[in-house]
Amino acid sequence: MEKRLKERALIGLITMDMRFAAKVRQAASRLGAKVLHVPSIKELPLTVRVAVAKRGEDIRERGWRILYLEDYGSVEELVERAVEAALGVERYRVAVVAIDPGKTMGAAYILDGSVVYTRRYGVLESLVDDVAHFLRTHRGAERKYILIGAASDVEVGARLVERIRRAVYGEGNVEILLVDETSTSKGLLPRARGMSRDEYSALLLLVRNILKLE
Repeated sequence: MEKRLKERALIGLITMDMRFAAKVRQAASRLGAKVLHVPSIKELPLTVRVAVAKRGEDIRERGWRILYLEDYGSVEELVERAVEAALGVERYRVAVVAIDPGKTMGAAYILDGSVVYTRRYGVLESLVDDVAHFLRTHRGAERKYILIGAASDVEVGARLVERIRRAVYGEGNVEILLVDETSTSKGLLPRARGMSRDEYSALLLLVRNILKLE
């Protein structure tokens, strides 16, 4: 489950392709963003800062920022960039993923000190795929970190580090750190409604170690 921890972004969607529209809505929903779907750019209100579309639908830009599917690797990557642009974020200094390991795992994804989203995982492969995707999408960040809570079972922690290290190989200089996860089950931060205990622990893991990244 992912929970957006900042203001909800609004992105425009200009298309007559209903399958594309459905994929955009699904990707935006995962990020907690709102989508305004219009069939023509003429119906797009001026309050929308950025919109997504497909090339070839005869869209003539009139002051809006349009991001096209063909310029990105997937619908998910397109929507993620559109959400960031809608929130006014263009370039990042630091990208961080904080991971709370265990039978179920939590992860918090952070850009320049702001939490983009959190997520809970029951399958390791899903976690590894998402971490690799996040760092690949933000490979332009000046610094990239992965914080992994030091599990009580040292071998489990070592295997997790190795799996992630292989997955992010080639995504630039990514530093992977095993950090103390003592007292990550409670803290001073408010717990967002619907956020799982694993997601909250990952968020606290970041807060308790953020100064080490400066």
